Amino acid sequence: MIPSLSAARSPLKRISASLFLVIVYLSTLLAACQTTPNPTQRSTPGTATADKPGDGEQTGSTQSPAAPNRTPTPPPTALPTSLIEVDPDELKGTIVQYWHVWSGEAGRLTASLVDEFNATNPWGVEVEATYAGSYDSMNEQVLLAIQEGKPPDLVVAFDHQALNWDAIDEITVDLRKYISDPIWGVSEEELADFYPIFWPPAASGEKQFGMPAQRSGQLLFYNTSWAEELGFRSAPTTTNQFKAQTCAAARANLNDNIPENDTTGGWVVSTDYSTVLGWLYAFGSPVIRPDGQGYRFNTPEVEDTLEFLRELYEQGCAWLSEDQSSEEAFAARRALFSTGSITSIPFQQEAFNRAGSGDDWTVIPFPGADGHLATTVYGPSYVVLESTPERQLASWLFTHWLLSPENQGRWVQAIASYPLQASTLDHLDLPAAAAPQWSAAIDLLEHAQPEPGLRSWDSVRWAVSDAATQLFRWYFTMEQLPETVKLLDRTAAELQNRSR
Repeated sequence: MIPSLSAARSPLKRISASLFLVIVYLSTLLAACQTTPNPTQRSTPGTATADKPGDGEQTGSTQSPAAPNRTPTPPPTALPTSLIEVDPDELKGTIVQYWHVWSGEAGRLTASLVDEFNATNPWGVEVEATYAGSYDSMNEQVLLAIQEGKPPDLVVAFDHQALNWDAIDEITVDLRKYISDPIWGVSEEELADFYPIFWPPAASGEKQFGMPAQRSGQLLFYNTSWAEELGFRSAPTTTNQFKAQTCAAARANLNDNIPENDTTGGWVVSTDYSTVLGWLYAFGSPVIRPDGQGYRFNTPEVEDTLEFLRELYEQGCAWLSEDQSSEEAFAARRALFSTGSITSIPFQQEAFNRAGSGDDWTVIPFPGADGHLATTVYGPSYVVLESTPERQLASWLFTHWLLSPENQGRWVQAIASYPLQASTLDHLDLPAAAAPQWSAAIDLLEHAQPEPGLRSWDSVRWAVSDAATQLFRWYFTMEQLPETVKLLDRTAAELQNRSR
């Protein structure tokens, strides 16, 4: 710190001239070594402060020199370090065995994506893709491979299947360390881009064994042209409105001049478990226990749901199609409402084209008694199985690459599934994906709820379908409904206990 010159005034009077000249000379040299003071700063006579180096008072015509205007050097920024102890050079030549279930257009796209990754990835990783048949066939092959000690590295599977594998050998890799890794992981921007329903936040301490690979969902198909002819200007948002429209359609078919459709109209029944879940969710049924360790089917909400559907059937406002597909029945105006998935939208439109129908139609959510709306979403995930650090990282890198919005855009265009990220919409140009029904399905994601993520859902889902099938048997009566609900609840509890 440069001292204040005011403290030196008195001694200066007794200094000799020669010594004074020496001091002036040295002061001149010192001033020459200093940077020019900032012209916007003023010196205050008689003061000196430690936080303003160089400020001081004037003595005659001599001004105290200013200190250099130095900018503090910031500390060096620490570079991010990966927590995955794999040298990138060690990835070269790593082979990833990838088992999938996709055939047809999806299978061709899968092969193309694998070839592109193998040709362009900078690490020298090679993916070998194998078509493993249906999900059930793939599940059996993976179980056998686990027993033989030769499982694949990466598999496309449903959550309940992966949970079953983990129960046998804890073989699935917890992907949290890869997702959060500062070098190899998923950025905050990428995470924010995913629709929340497809990537919900994991509970603390919960293992994340999969990344969403593809998502579909169950919806109601609604013939808006026919509805308008029947006098309805908007889609139903309550069960009363739904009943009014279905019964009006049934009466219209009964009173026209086509005897073959007299027992049709309204809603063509579906007992698919995803459809049943959609109705249950719309009626406010939680399905899963609060502790997440089982199911809740013996509830007023479940009973109300099944009672409503049975009444529709008994009143002729819902019917079972036995001689044609639901797509054909819907296109032929034998149903005002049908049920299908987002991926079946192109097939439904083809049915309209074959029927020569120019009707407009759309997709809507399942309506509840109080106006609550719901849809169900489901689909497989990419599951990495334990192997070597290099193969696990290589499997993760391939998975991360597949989930880029550009590649997801190609996937959605191929099979008209849900886009996993909002930015995927910027990479779509296929007519099937741009259809108004597909766009309407995207808008309904705010009402979506997932299928149960329990290991036992692998078998409980069939119990749900069986209960719905019994509901529409000719011999079923409303008096049997309470016992049917209790039986479903007991069956689900037993299957849950077996899965522990």
